[in-house]
Amino acid sequence: MFPRPSSPLNRLRSLRASATVVLGLLAALSPAATAQVPTRVSSDAPIVNFRLPSFTPDGFRTSMVRGSEARLLGANQIQVLGLTMTLFSGDRTEKIETMILSPSALLQPDDQTISGDSTIRVINDEFEASGENWRYDHREKRVLITQNVRVAFRAQLANFLQ
Repeated sequence: MFPRPSSPLNRLRSLRASATVVLGLLAALSPAATAQVPTRVSSDAPIVNFRLPSFTPDGFRTSMVRGSEARLLGANQIQVLGLTMTLFSGDRTEKIETMILSPSALLQPDDQTISGDSTIRVINDEFEASGENWRYDHREKRVLITQNVRVAFRAQLANFLQ
């Protein structure tokens, strides 16, 4: 004959089973057990239609990095193919100030830099620049292009040569 579910014997068995489960979970979560669990997540598969926005403390967009494809190369490196970076005003208007285009770039989010050996095209209301072997520093809002540089100014350059 089986004991009834509410009998003291069944309650004791249930309590013993619960205690065994809790002790097993505690043992699994101990520092020795968690030290054996790998924390690195990796994949060889690319991220398709990559997007990485950045915002001001007030929630306004400052930039949007997009790519047709991206691959994680390390803890702080992302290879982006088909880079389109849009720089916004960072205020309520969310006006587009500058666009940066490149077929291939290396993004380093912790340093807030993007660089590449391939071509780059920088477009805004005042000028358009292109070249190769470049680096963009988002903290300084500065692009450095070192090879085959071409710049076309759209803005009026009063007293430029004085």
